[in-house]
Formats: sequence, C-alpha cells, structure tokens
Amino acid sequence: MSKSKWWTGGSKNSMGDWRRYPTLLLFALAAGCQMRGEVRPLSSEIPPPPAFVAAPEACLAARSRFALGQRISLPLLEELRQRTGARRARAQRIDDPQKNTESDAARLTVDVEPSGRIVGARCA
Repeated sequence: MSKSKWWTGGSKNSMGDWRRYPTLLLFALAAGCQMRGEVRPLSSEIPPPPAFVAAPEACLAARSRFALGQRISLPLLEELRQRTGARRARAQRIDDPQKNTESDAARLTVDVEPSGRIVGARCA
C-alpha cells in the first residue's frame, strides 16, 4: 500500500489535480484579472494642483558681497545669480564704452575690471 498525500489526490505528480480541473484553473485566473480596487468618485475633496512660485521682481545685490575681489567665472556668476534672487545675470567690464542703458530690476549686473576681478554688483 503506497502512502499518498491528500492534496495530490493519490497522484504521484503534485500537479495532478490541476490537470484534472482546467476549467477551475481558468476561472480562478479570470476572476483574479477582473478584480478592481476601490472606486473613488471625483469630488471637491481632491486637493488643488500645486501653485508655482512667481519669479522675483527684483534682486538683492547686497548678497553678492562675498564675491568682491574674486575672478569672474561662469560658475561664480551663476552662484551670484542664485544668491541674489535675480532672474538673469551678466558680467560687464567697467571700461566698456558700450554700457547697456536699459534697466531691469530682476537682472544682476556684475562690474568686472579688465583683469577679471569683481569690483561691484548692482541690480540693473
């Protein structure tokens, strides 16, 4: 007399029962695919989308004092722009005859000597 396990139905193969009931297996798989999560209706309880922070209207040139006397570079100019809160930044030589006369309160203008040292900064 051979000992058989009750879940195999006396078969030596552990997959014996599933082969006998293919319809049951297909039904179980189909039922699993049809299950859905909780349905949530649209309502006013949904939070509004995040608001974007507006760009600054003016920069704070006093925050650029750490750079006085340093040589100008693109990474330093970008750091100056970020620290002052300006939208744009530019470096301008102090002896440049074609100085731009247009004013923009959100632009940082860094004054640079011909040698490349920073001598001043202003919002203009």
